[in-house]
Amino acid sequence: MGYLNIASVRLCTEAEGPGKRFAIWVQGCKHHCPGCCNPKMQEIKANIIVDTVDVIELIKIAKGQFDIEGVSFIGGEPMLQSLGLSEVAEWCQSAGLSVLVFTGYLYEELKSMDDISIKRLLEHTDILIDGPFIQDEYDEERDWVGSKNQKVLLLSDRYEHGIEFKHNQRTMEFLVSDNSICINGWPF
Repeated sequence: MGYLNIASVRLCTEAEGPGKRFAIWVQGCKHHCPGCCNPKMQEIKANIIVDTVDVIELIKIAKGQFDIEGVSFIGGEPMLQSLGLSEVAEWCQSAGLSVLVFTGYLYEELKSMDDISIKRLLEHTDILIDGPFIQDEYDEERDWVGSKNQKVLLLSDRYEHGIEFKHNQRTMEFLVSDNSICINGWPF
């Protein structure tokens, strides 16, 4: 098994894809999109290094505790950690969970890369949201999609076309603990 460099994890969210989801924000991105809602996750640095076996154990807990329907990989840039994420994605699908991946790369770019782990991650992805975030093309019509240039690609038959229009509203969640407040979803 491999490792992941994590920025944050949410055991259960309804703001990062369809249904209840386990969300992983990875650390590091080369795109540096102006207006990115996760600028602190762009720096390529060691943050929280976690064994993929431990991540899978957390997903099992979330599945039992919250009845999640899937996982979402967000960033940073998930494709920079495709080796570890492909292991997690393959396990998730074998356990009946869906996989959604946000990436600043275009699907065509990813398919043309000579990278076995990216190909493996794509093979175990149900929904891919591709393309860089473009601040001037802010998308207010689709759930969980940042800008109008980004495509929602269904790479399996698990979801119906148009799933990203289901609620037609932005969701923002707050998680309050003793010493912090975490916000996820659409903070604009």
